[in-house]
Amino acid sequence: TRAPSTAAWRPASTLPPGNLYTPIFGGTAGIAIPVGRLADDHAAGYTLGGMLEYGVFGQPYALRGELLFQRFPLKSGHAGRDINLTSLGATIVYKMQQTPTNTFLTGGIAIYNATDAGTRPGMNVGTGVEIPLTGFSATGEARLHVMFADGKPIFTLPLTVGIRF
Repeated sequence: TRAPSTAAWRPASTLPPGNLYTPIFGGTAGIAIPVGRLADDHAAGYTLGGMLEYGVFGQPYALRGELLFQRFPLKSGHAGRDINLTSLGATIVYKMQQTPTNTFLTGGIAIYNATDAGTRPGMNVGTGVEIPLTGFSATGEARLHVMFADGKPIFTLPLTVGIRF
């Protein structure tokens, strides 16, 4: 009889310890700029958001689920009311380099709900930077959101800073 092969005893690879799919939680805040027809009657407002992101160690891609709230105040002297825009969606994050400080591209789809426009699908694209700090990371992002609302899409440009744990 032959002795068992030593290949069966070797580990498959040298992976880092811990869970390769560790979730990253985070929050964002910033200025929300109305674009297009929304900017005719509404001024820049604010945005708040929360996110949960899953990535695989050593891969440039990650999947992010996010909830975003944007508020646009009515310009003085204009008829109407303030607009709230809420979205819940999934976004793909592509890290441009595999370094602790990195830039990234984003793109995703979401369900949007806007004051006086109902609930409709939409999409977003953008870019950002992540800077690691002790125990968490700081981020900055610029993204364009489009809500497909009955032939009159709603465009917004939130500029945010955030933290990720």
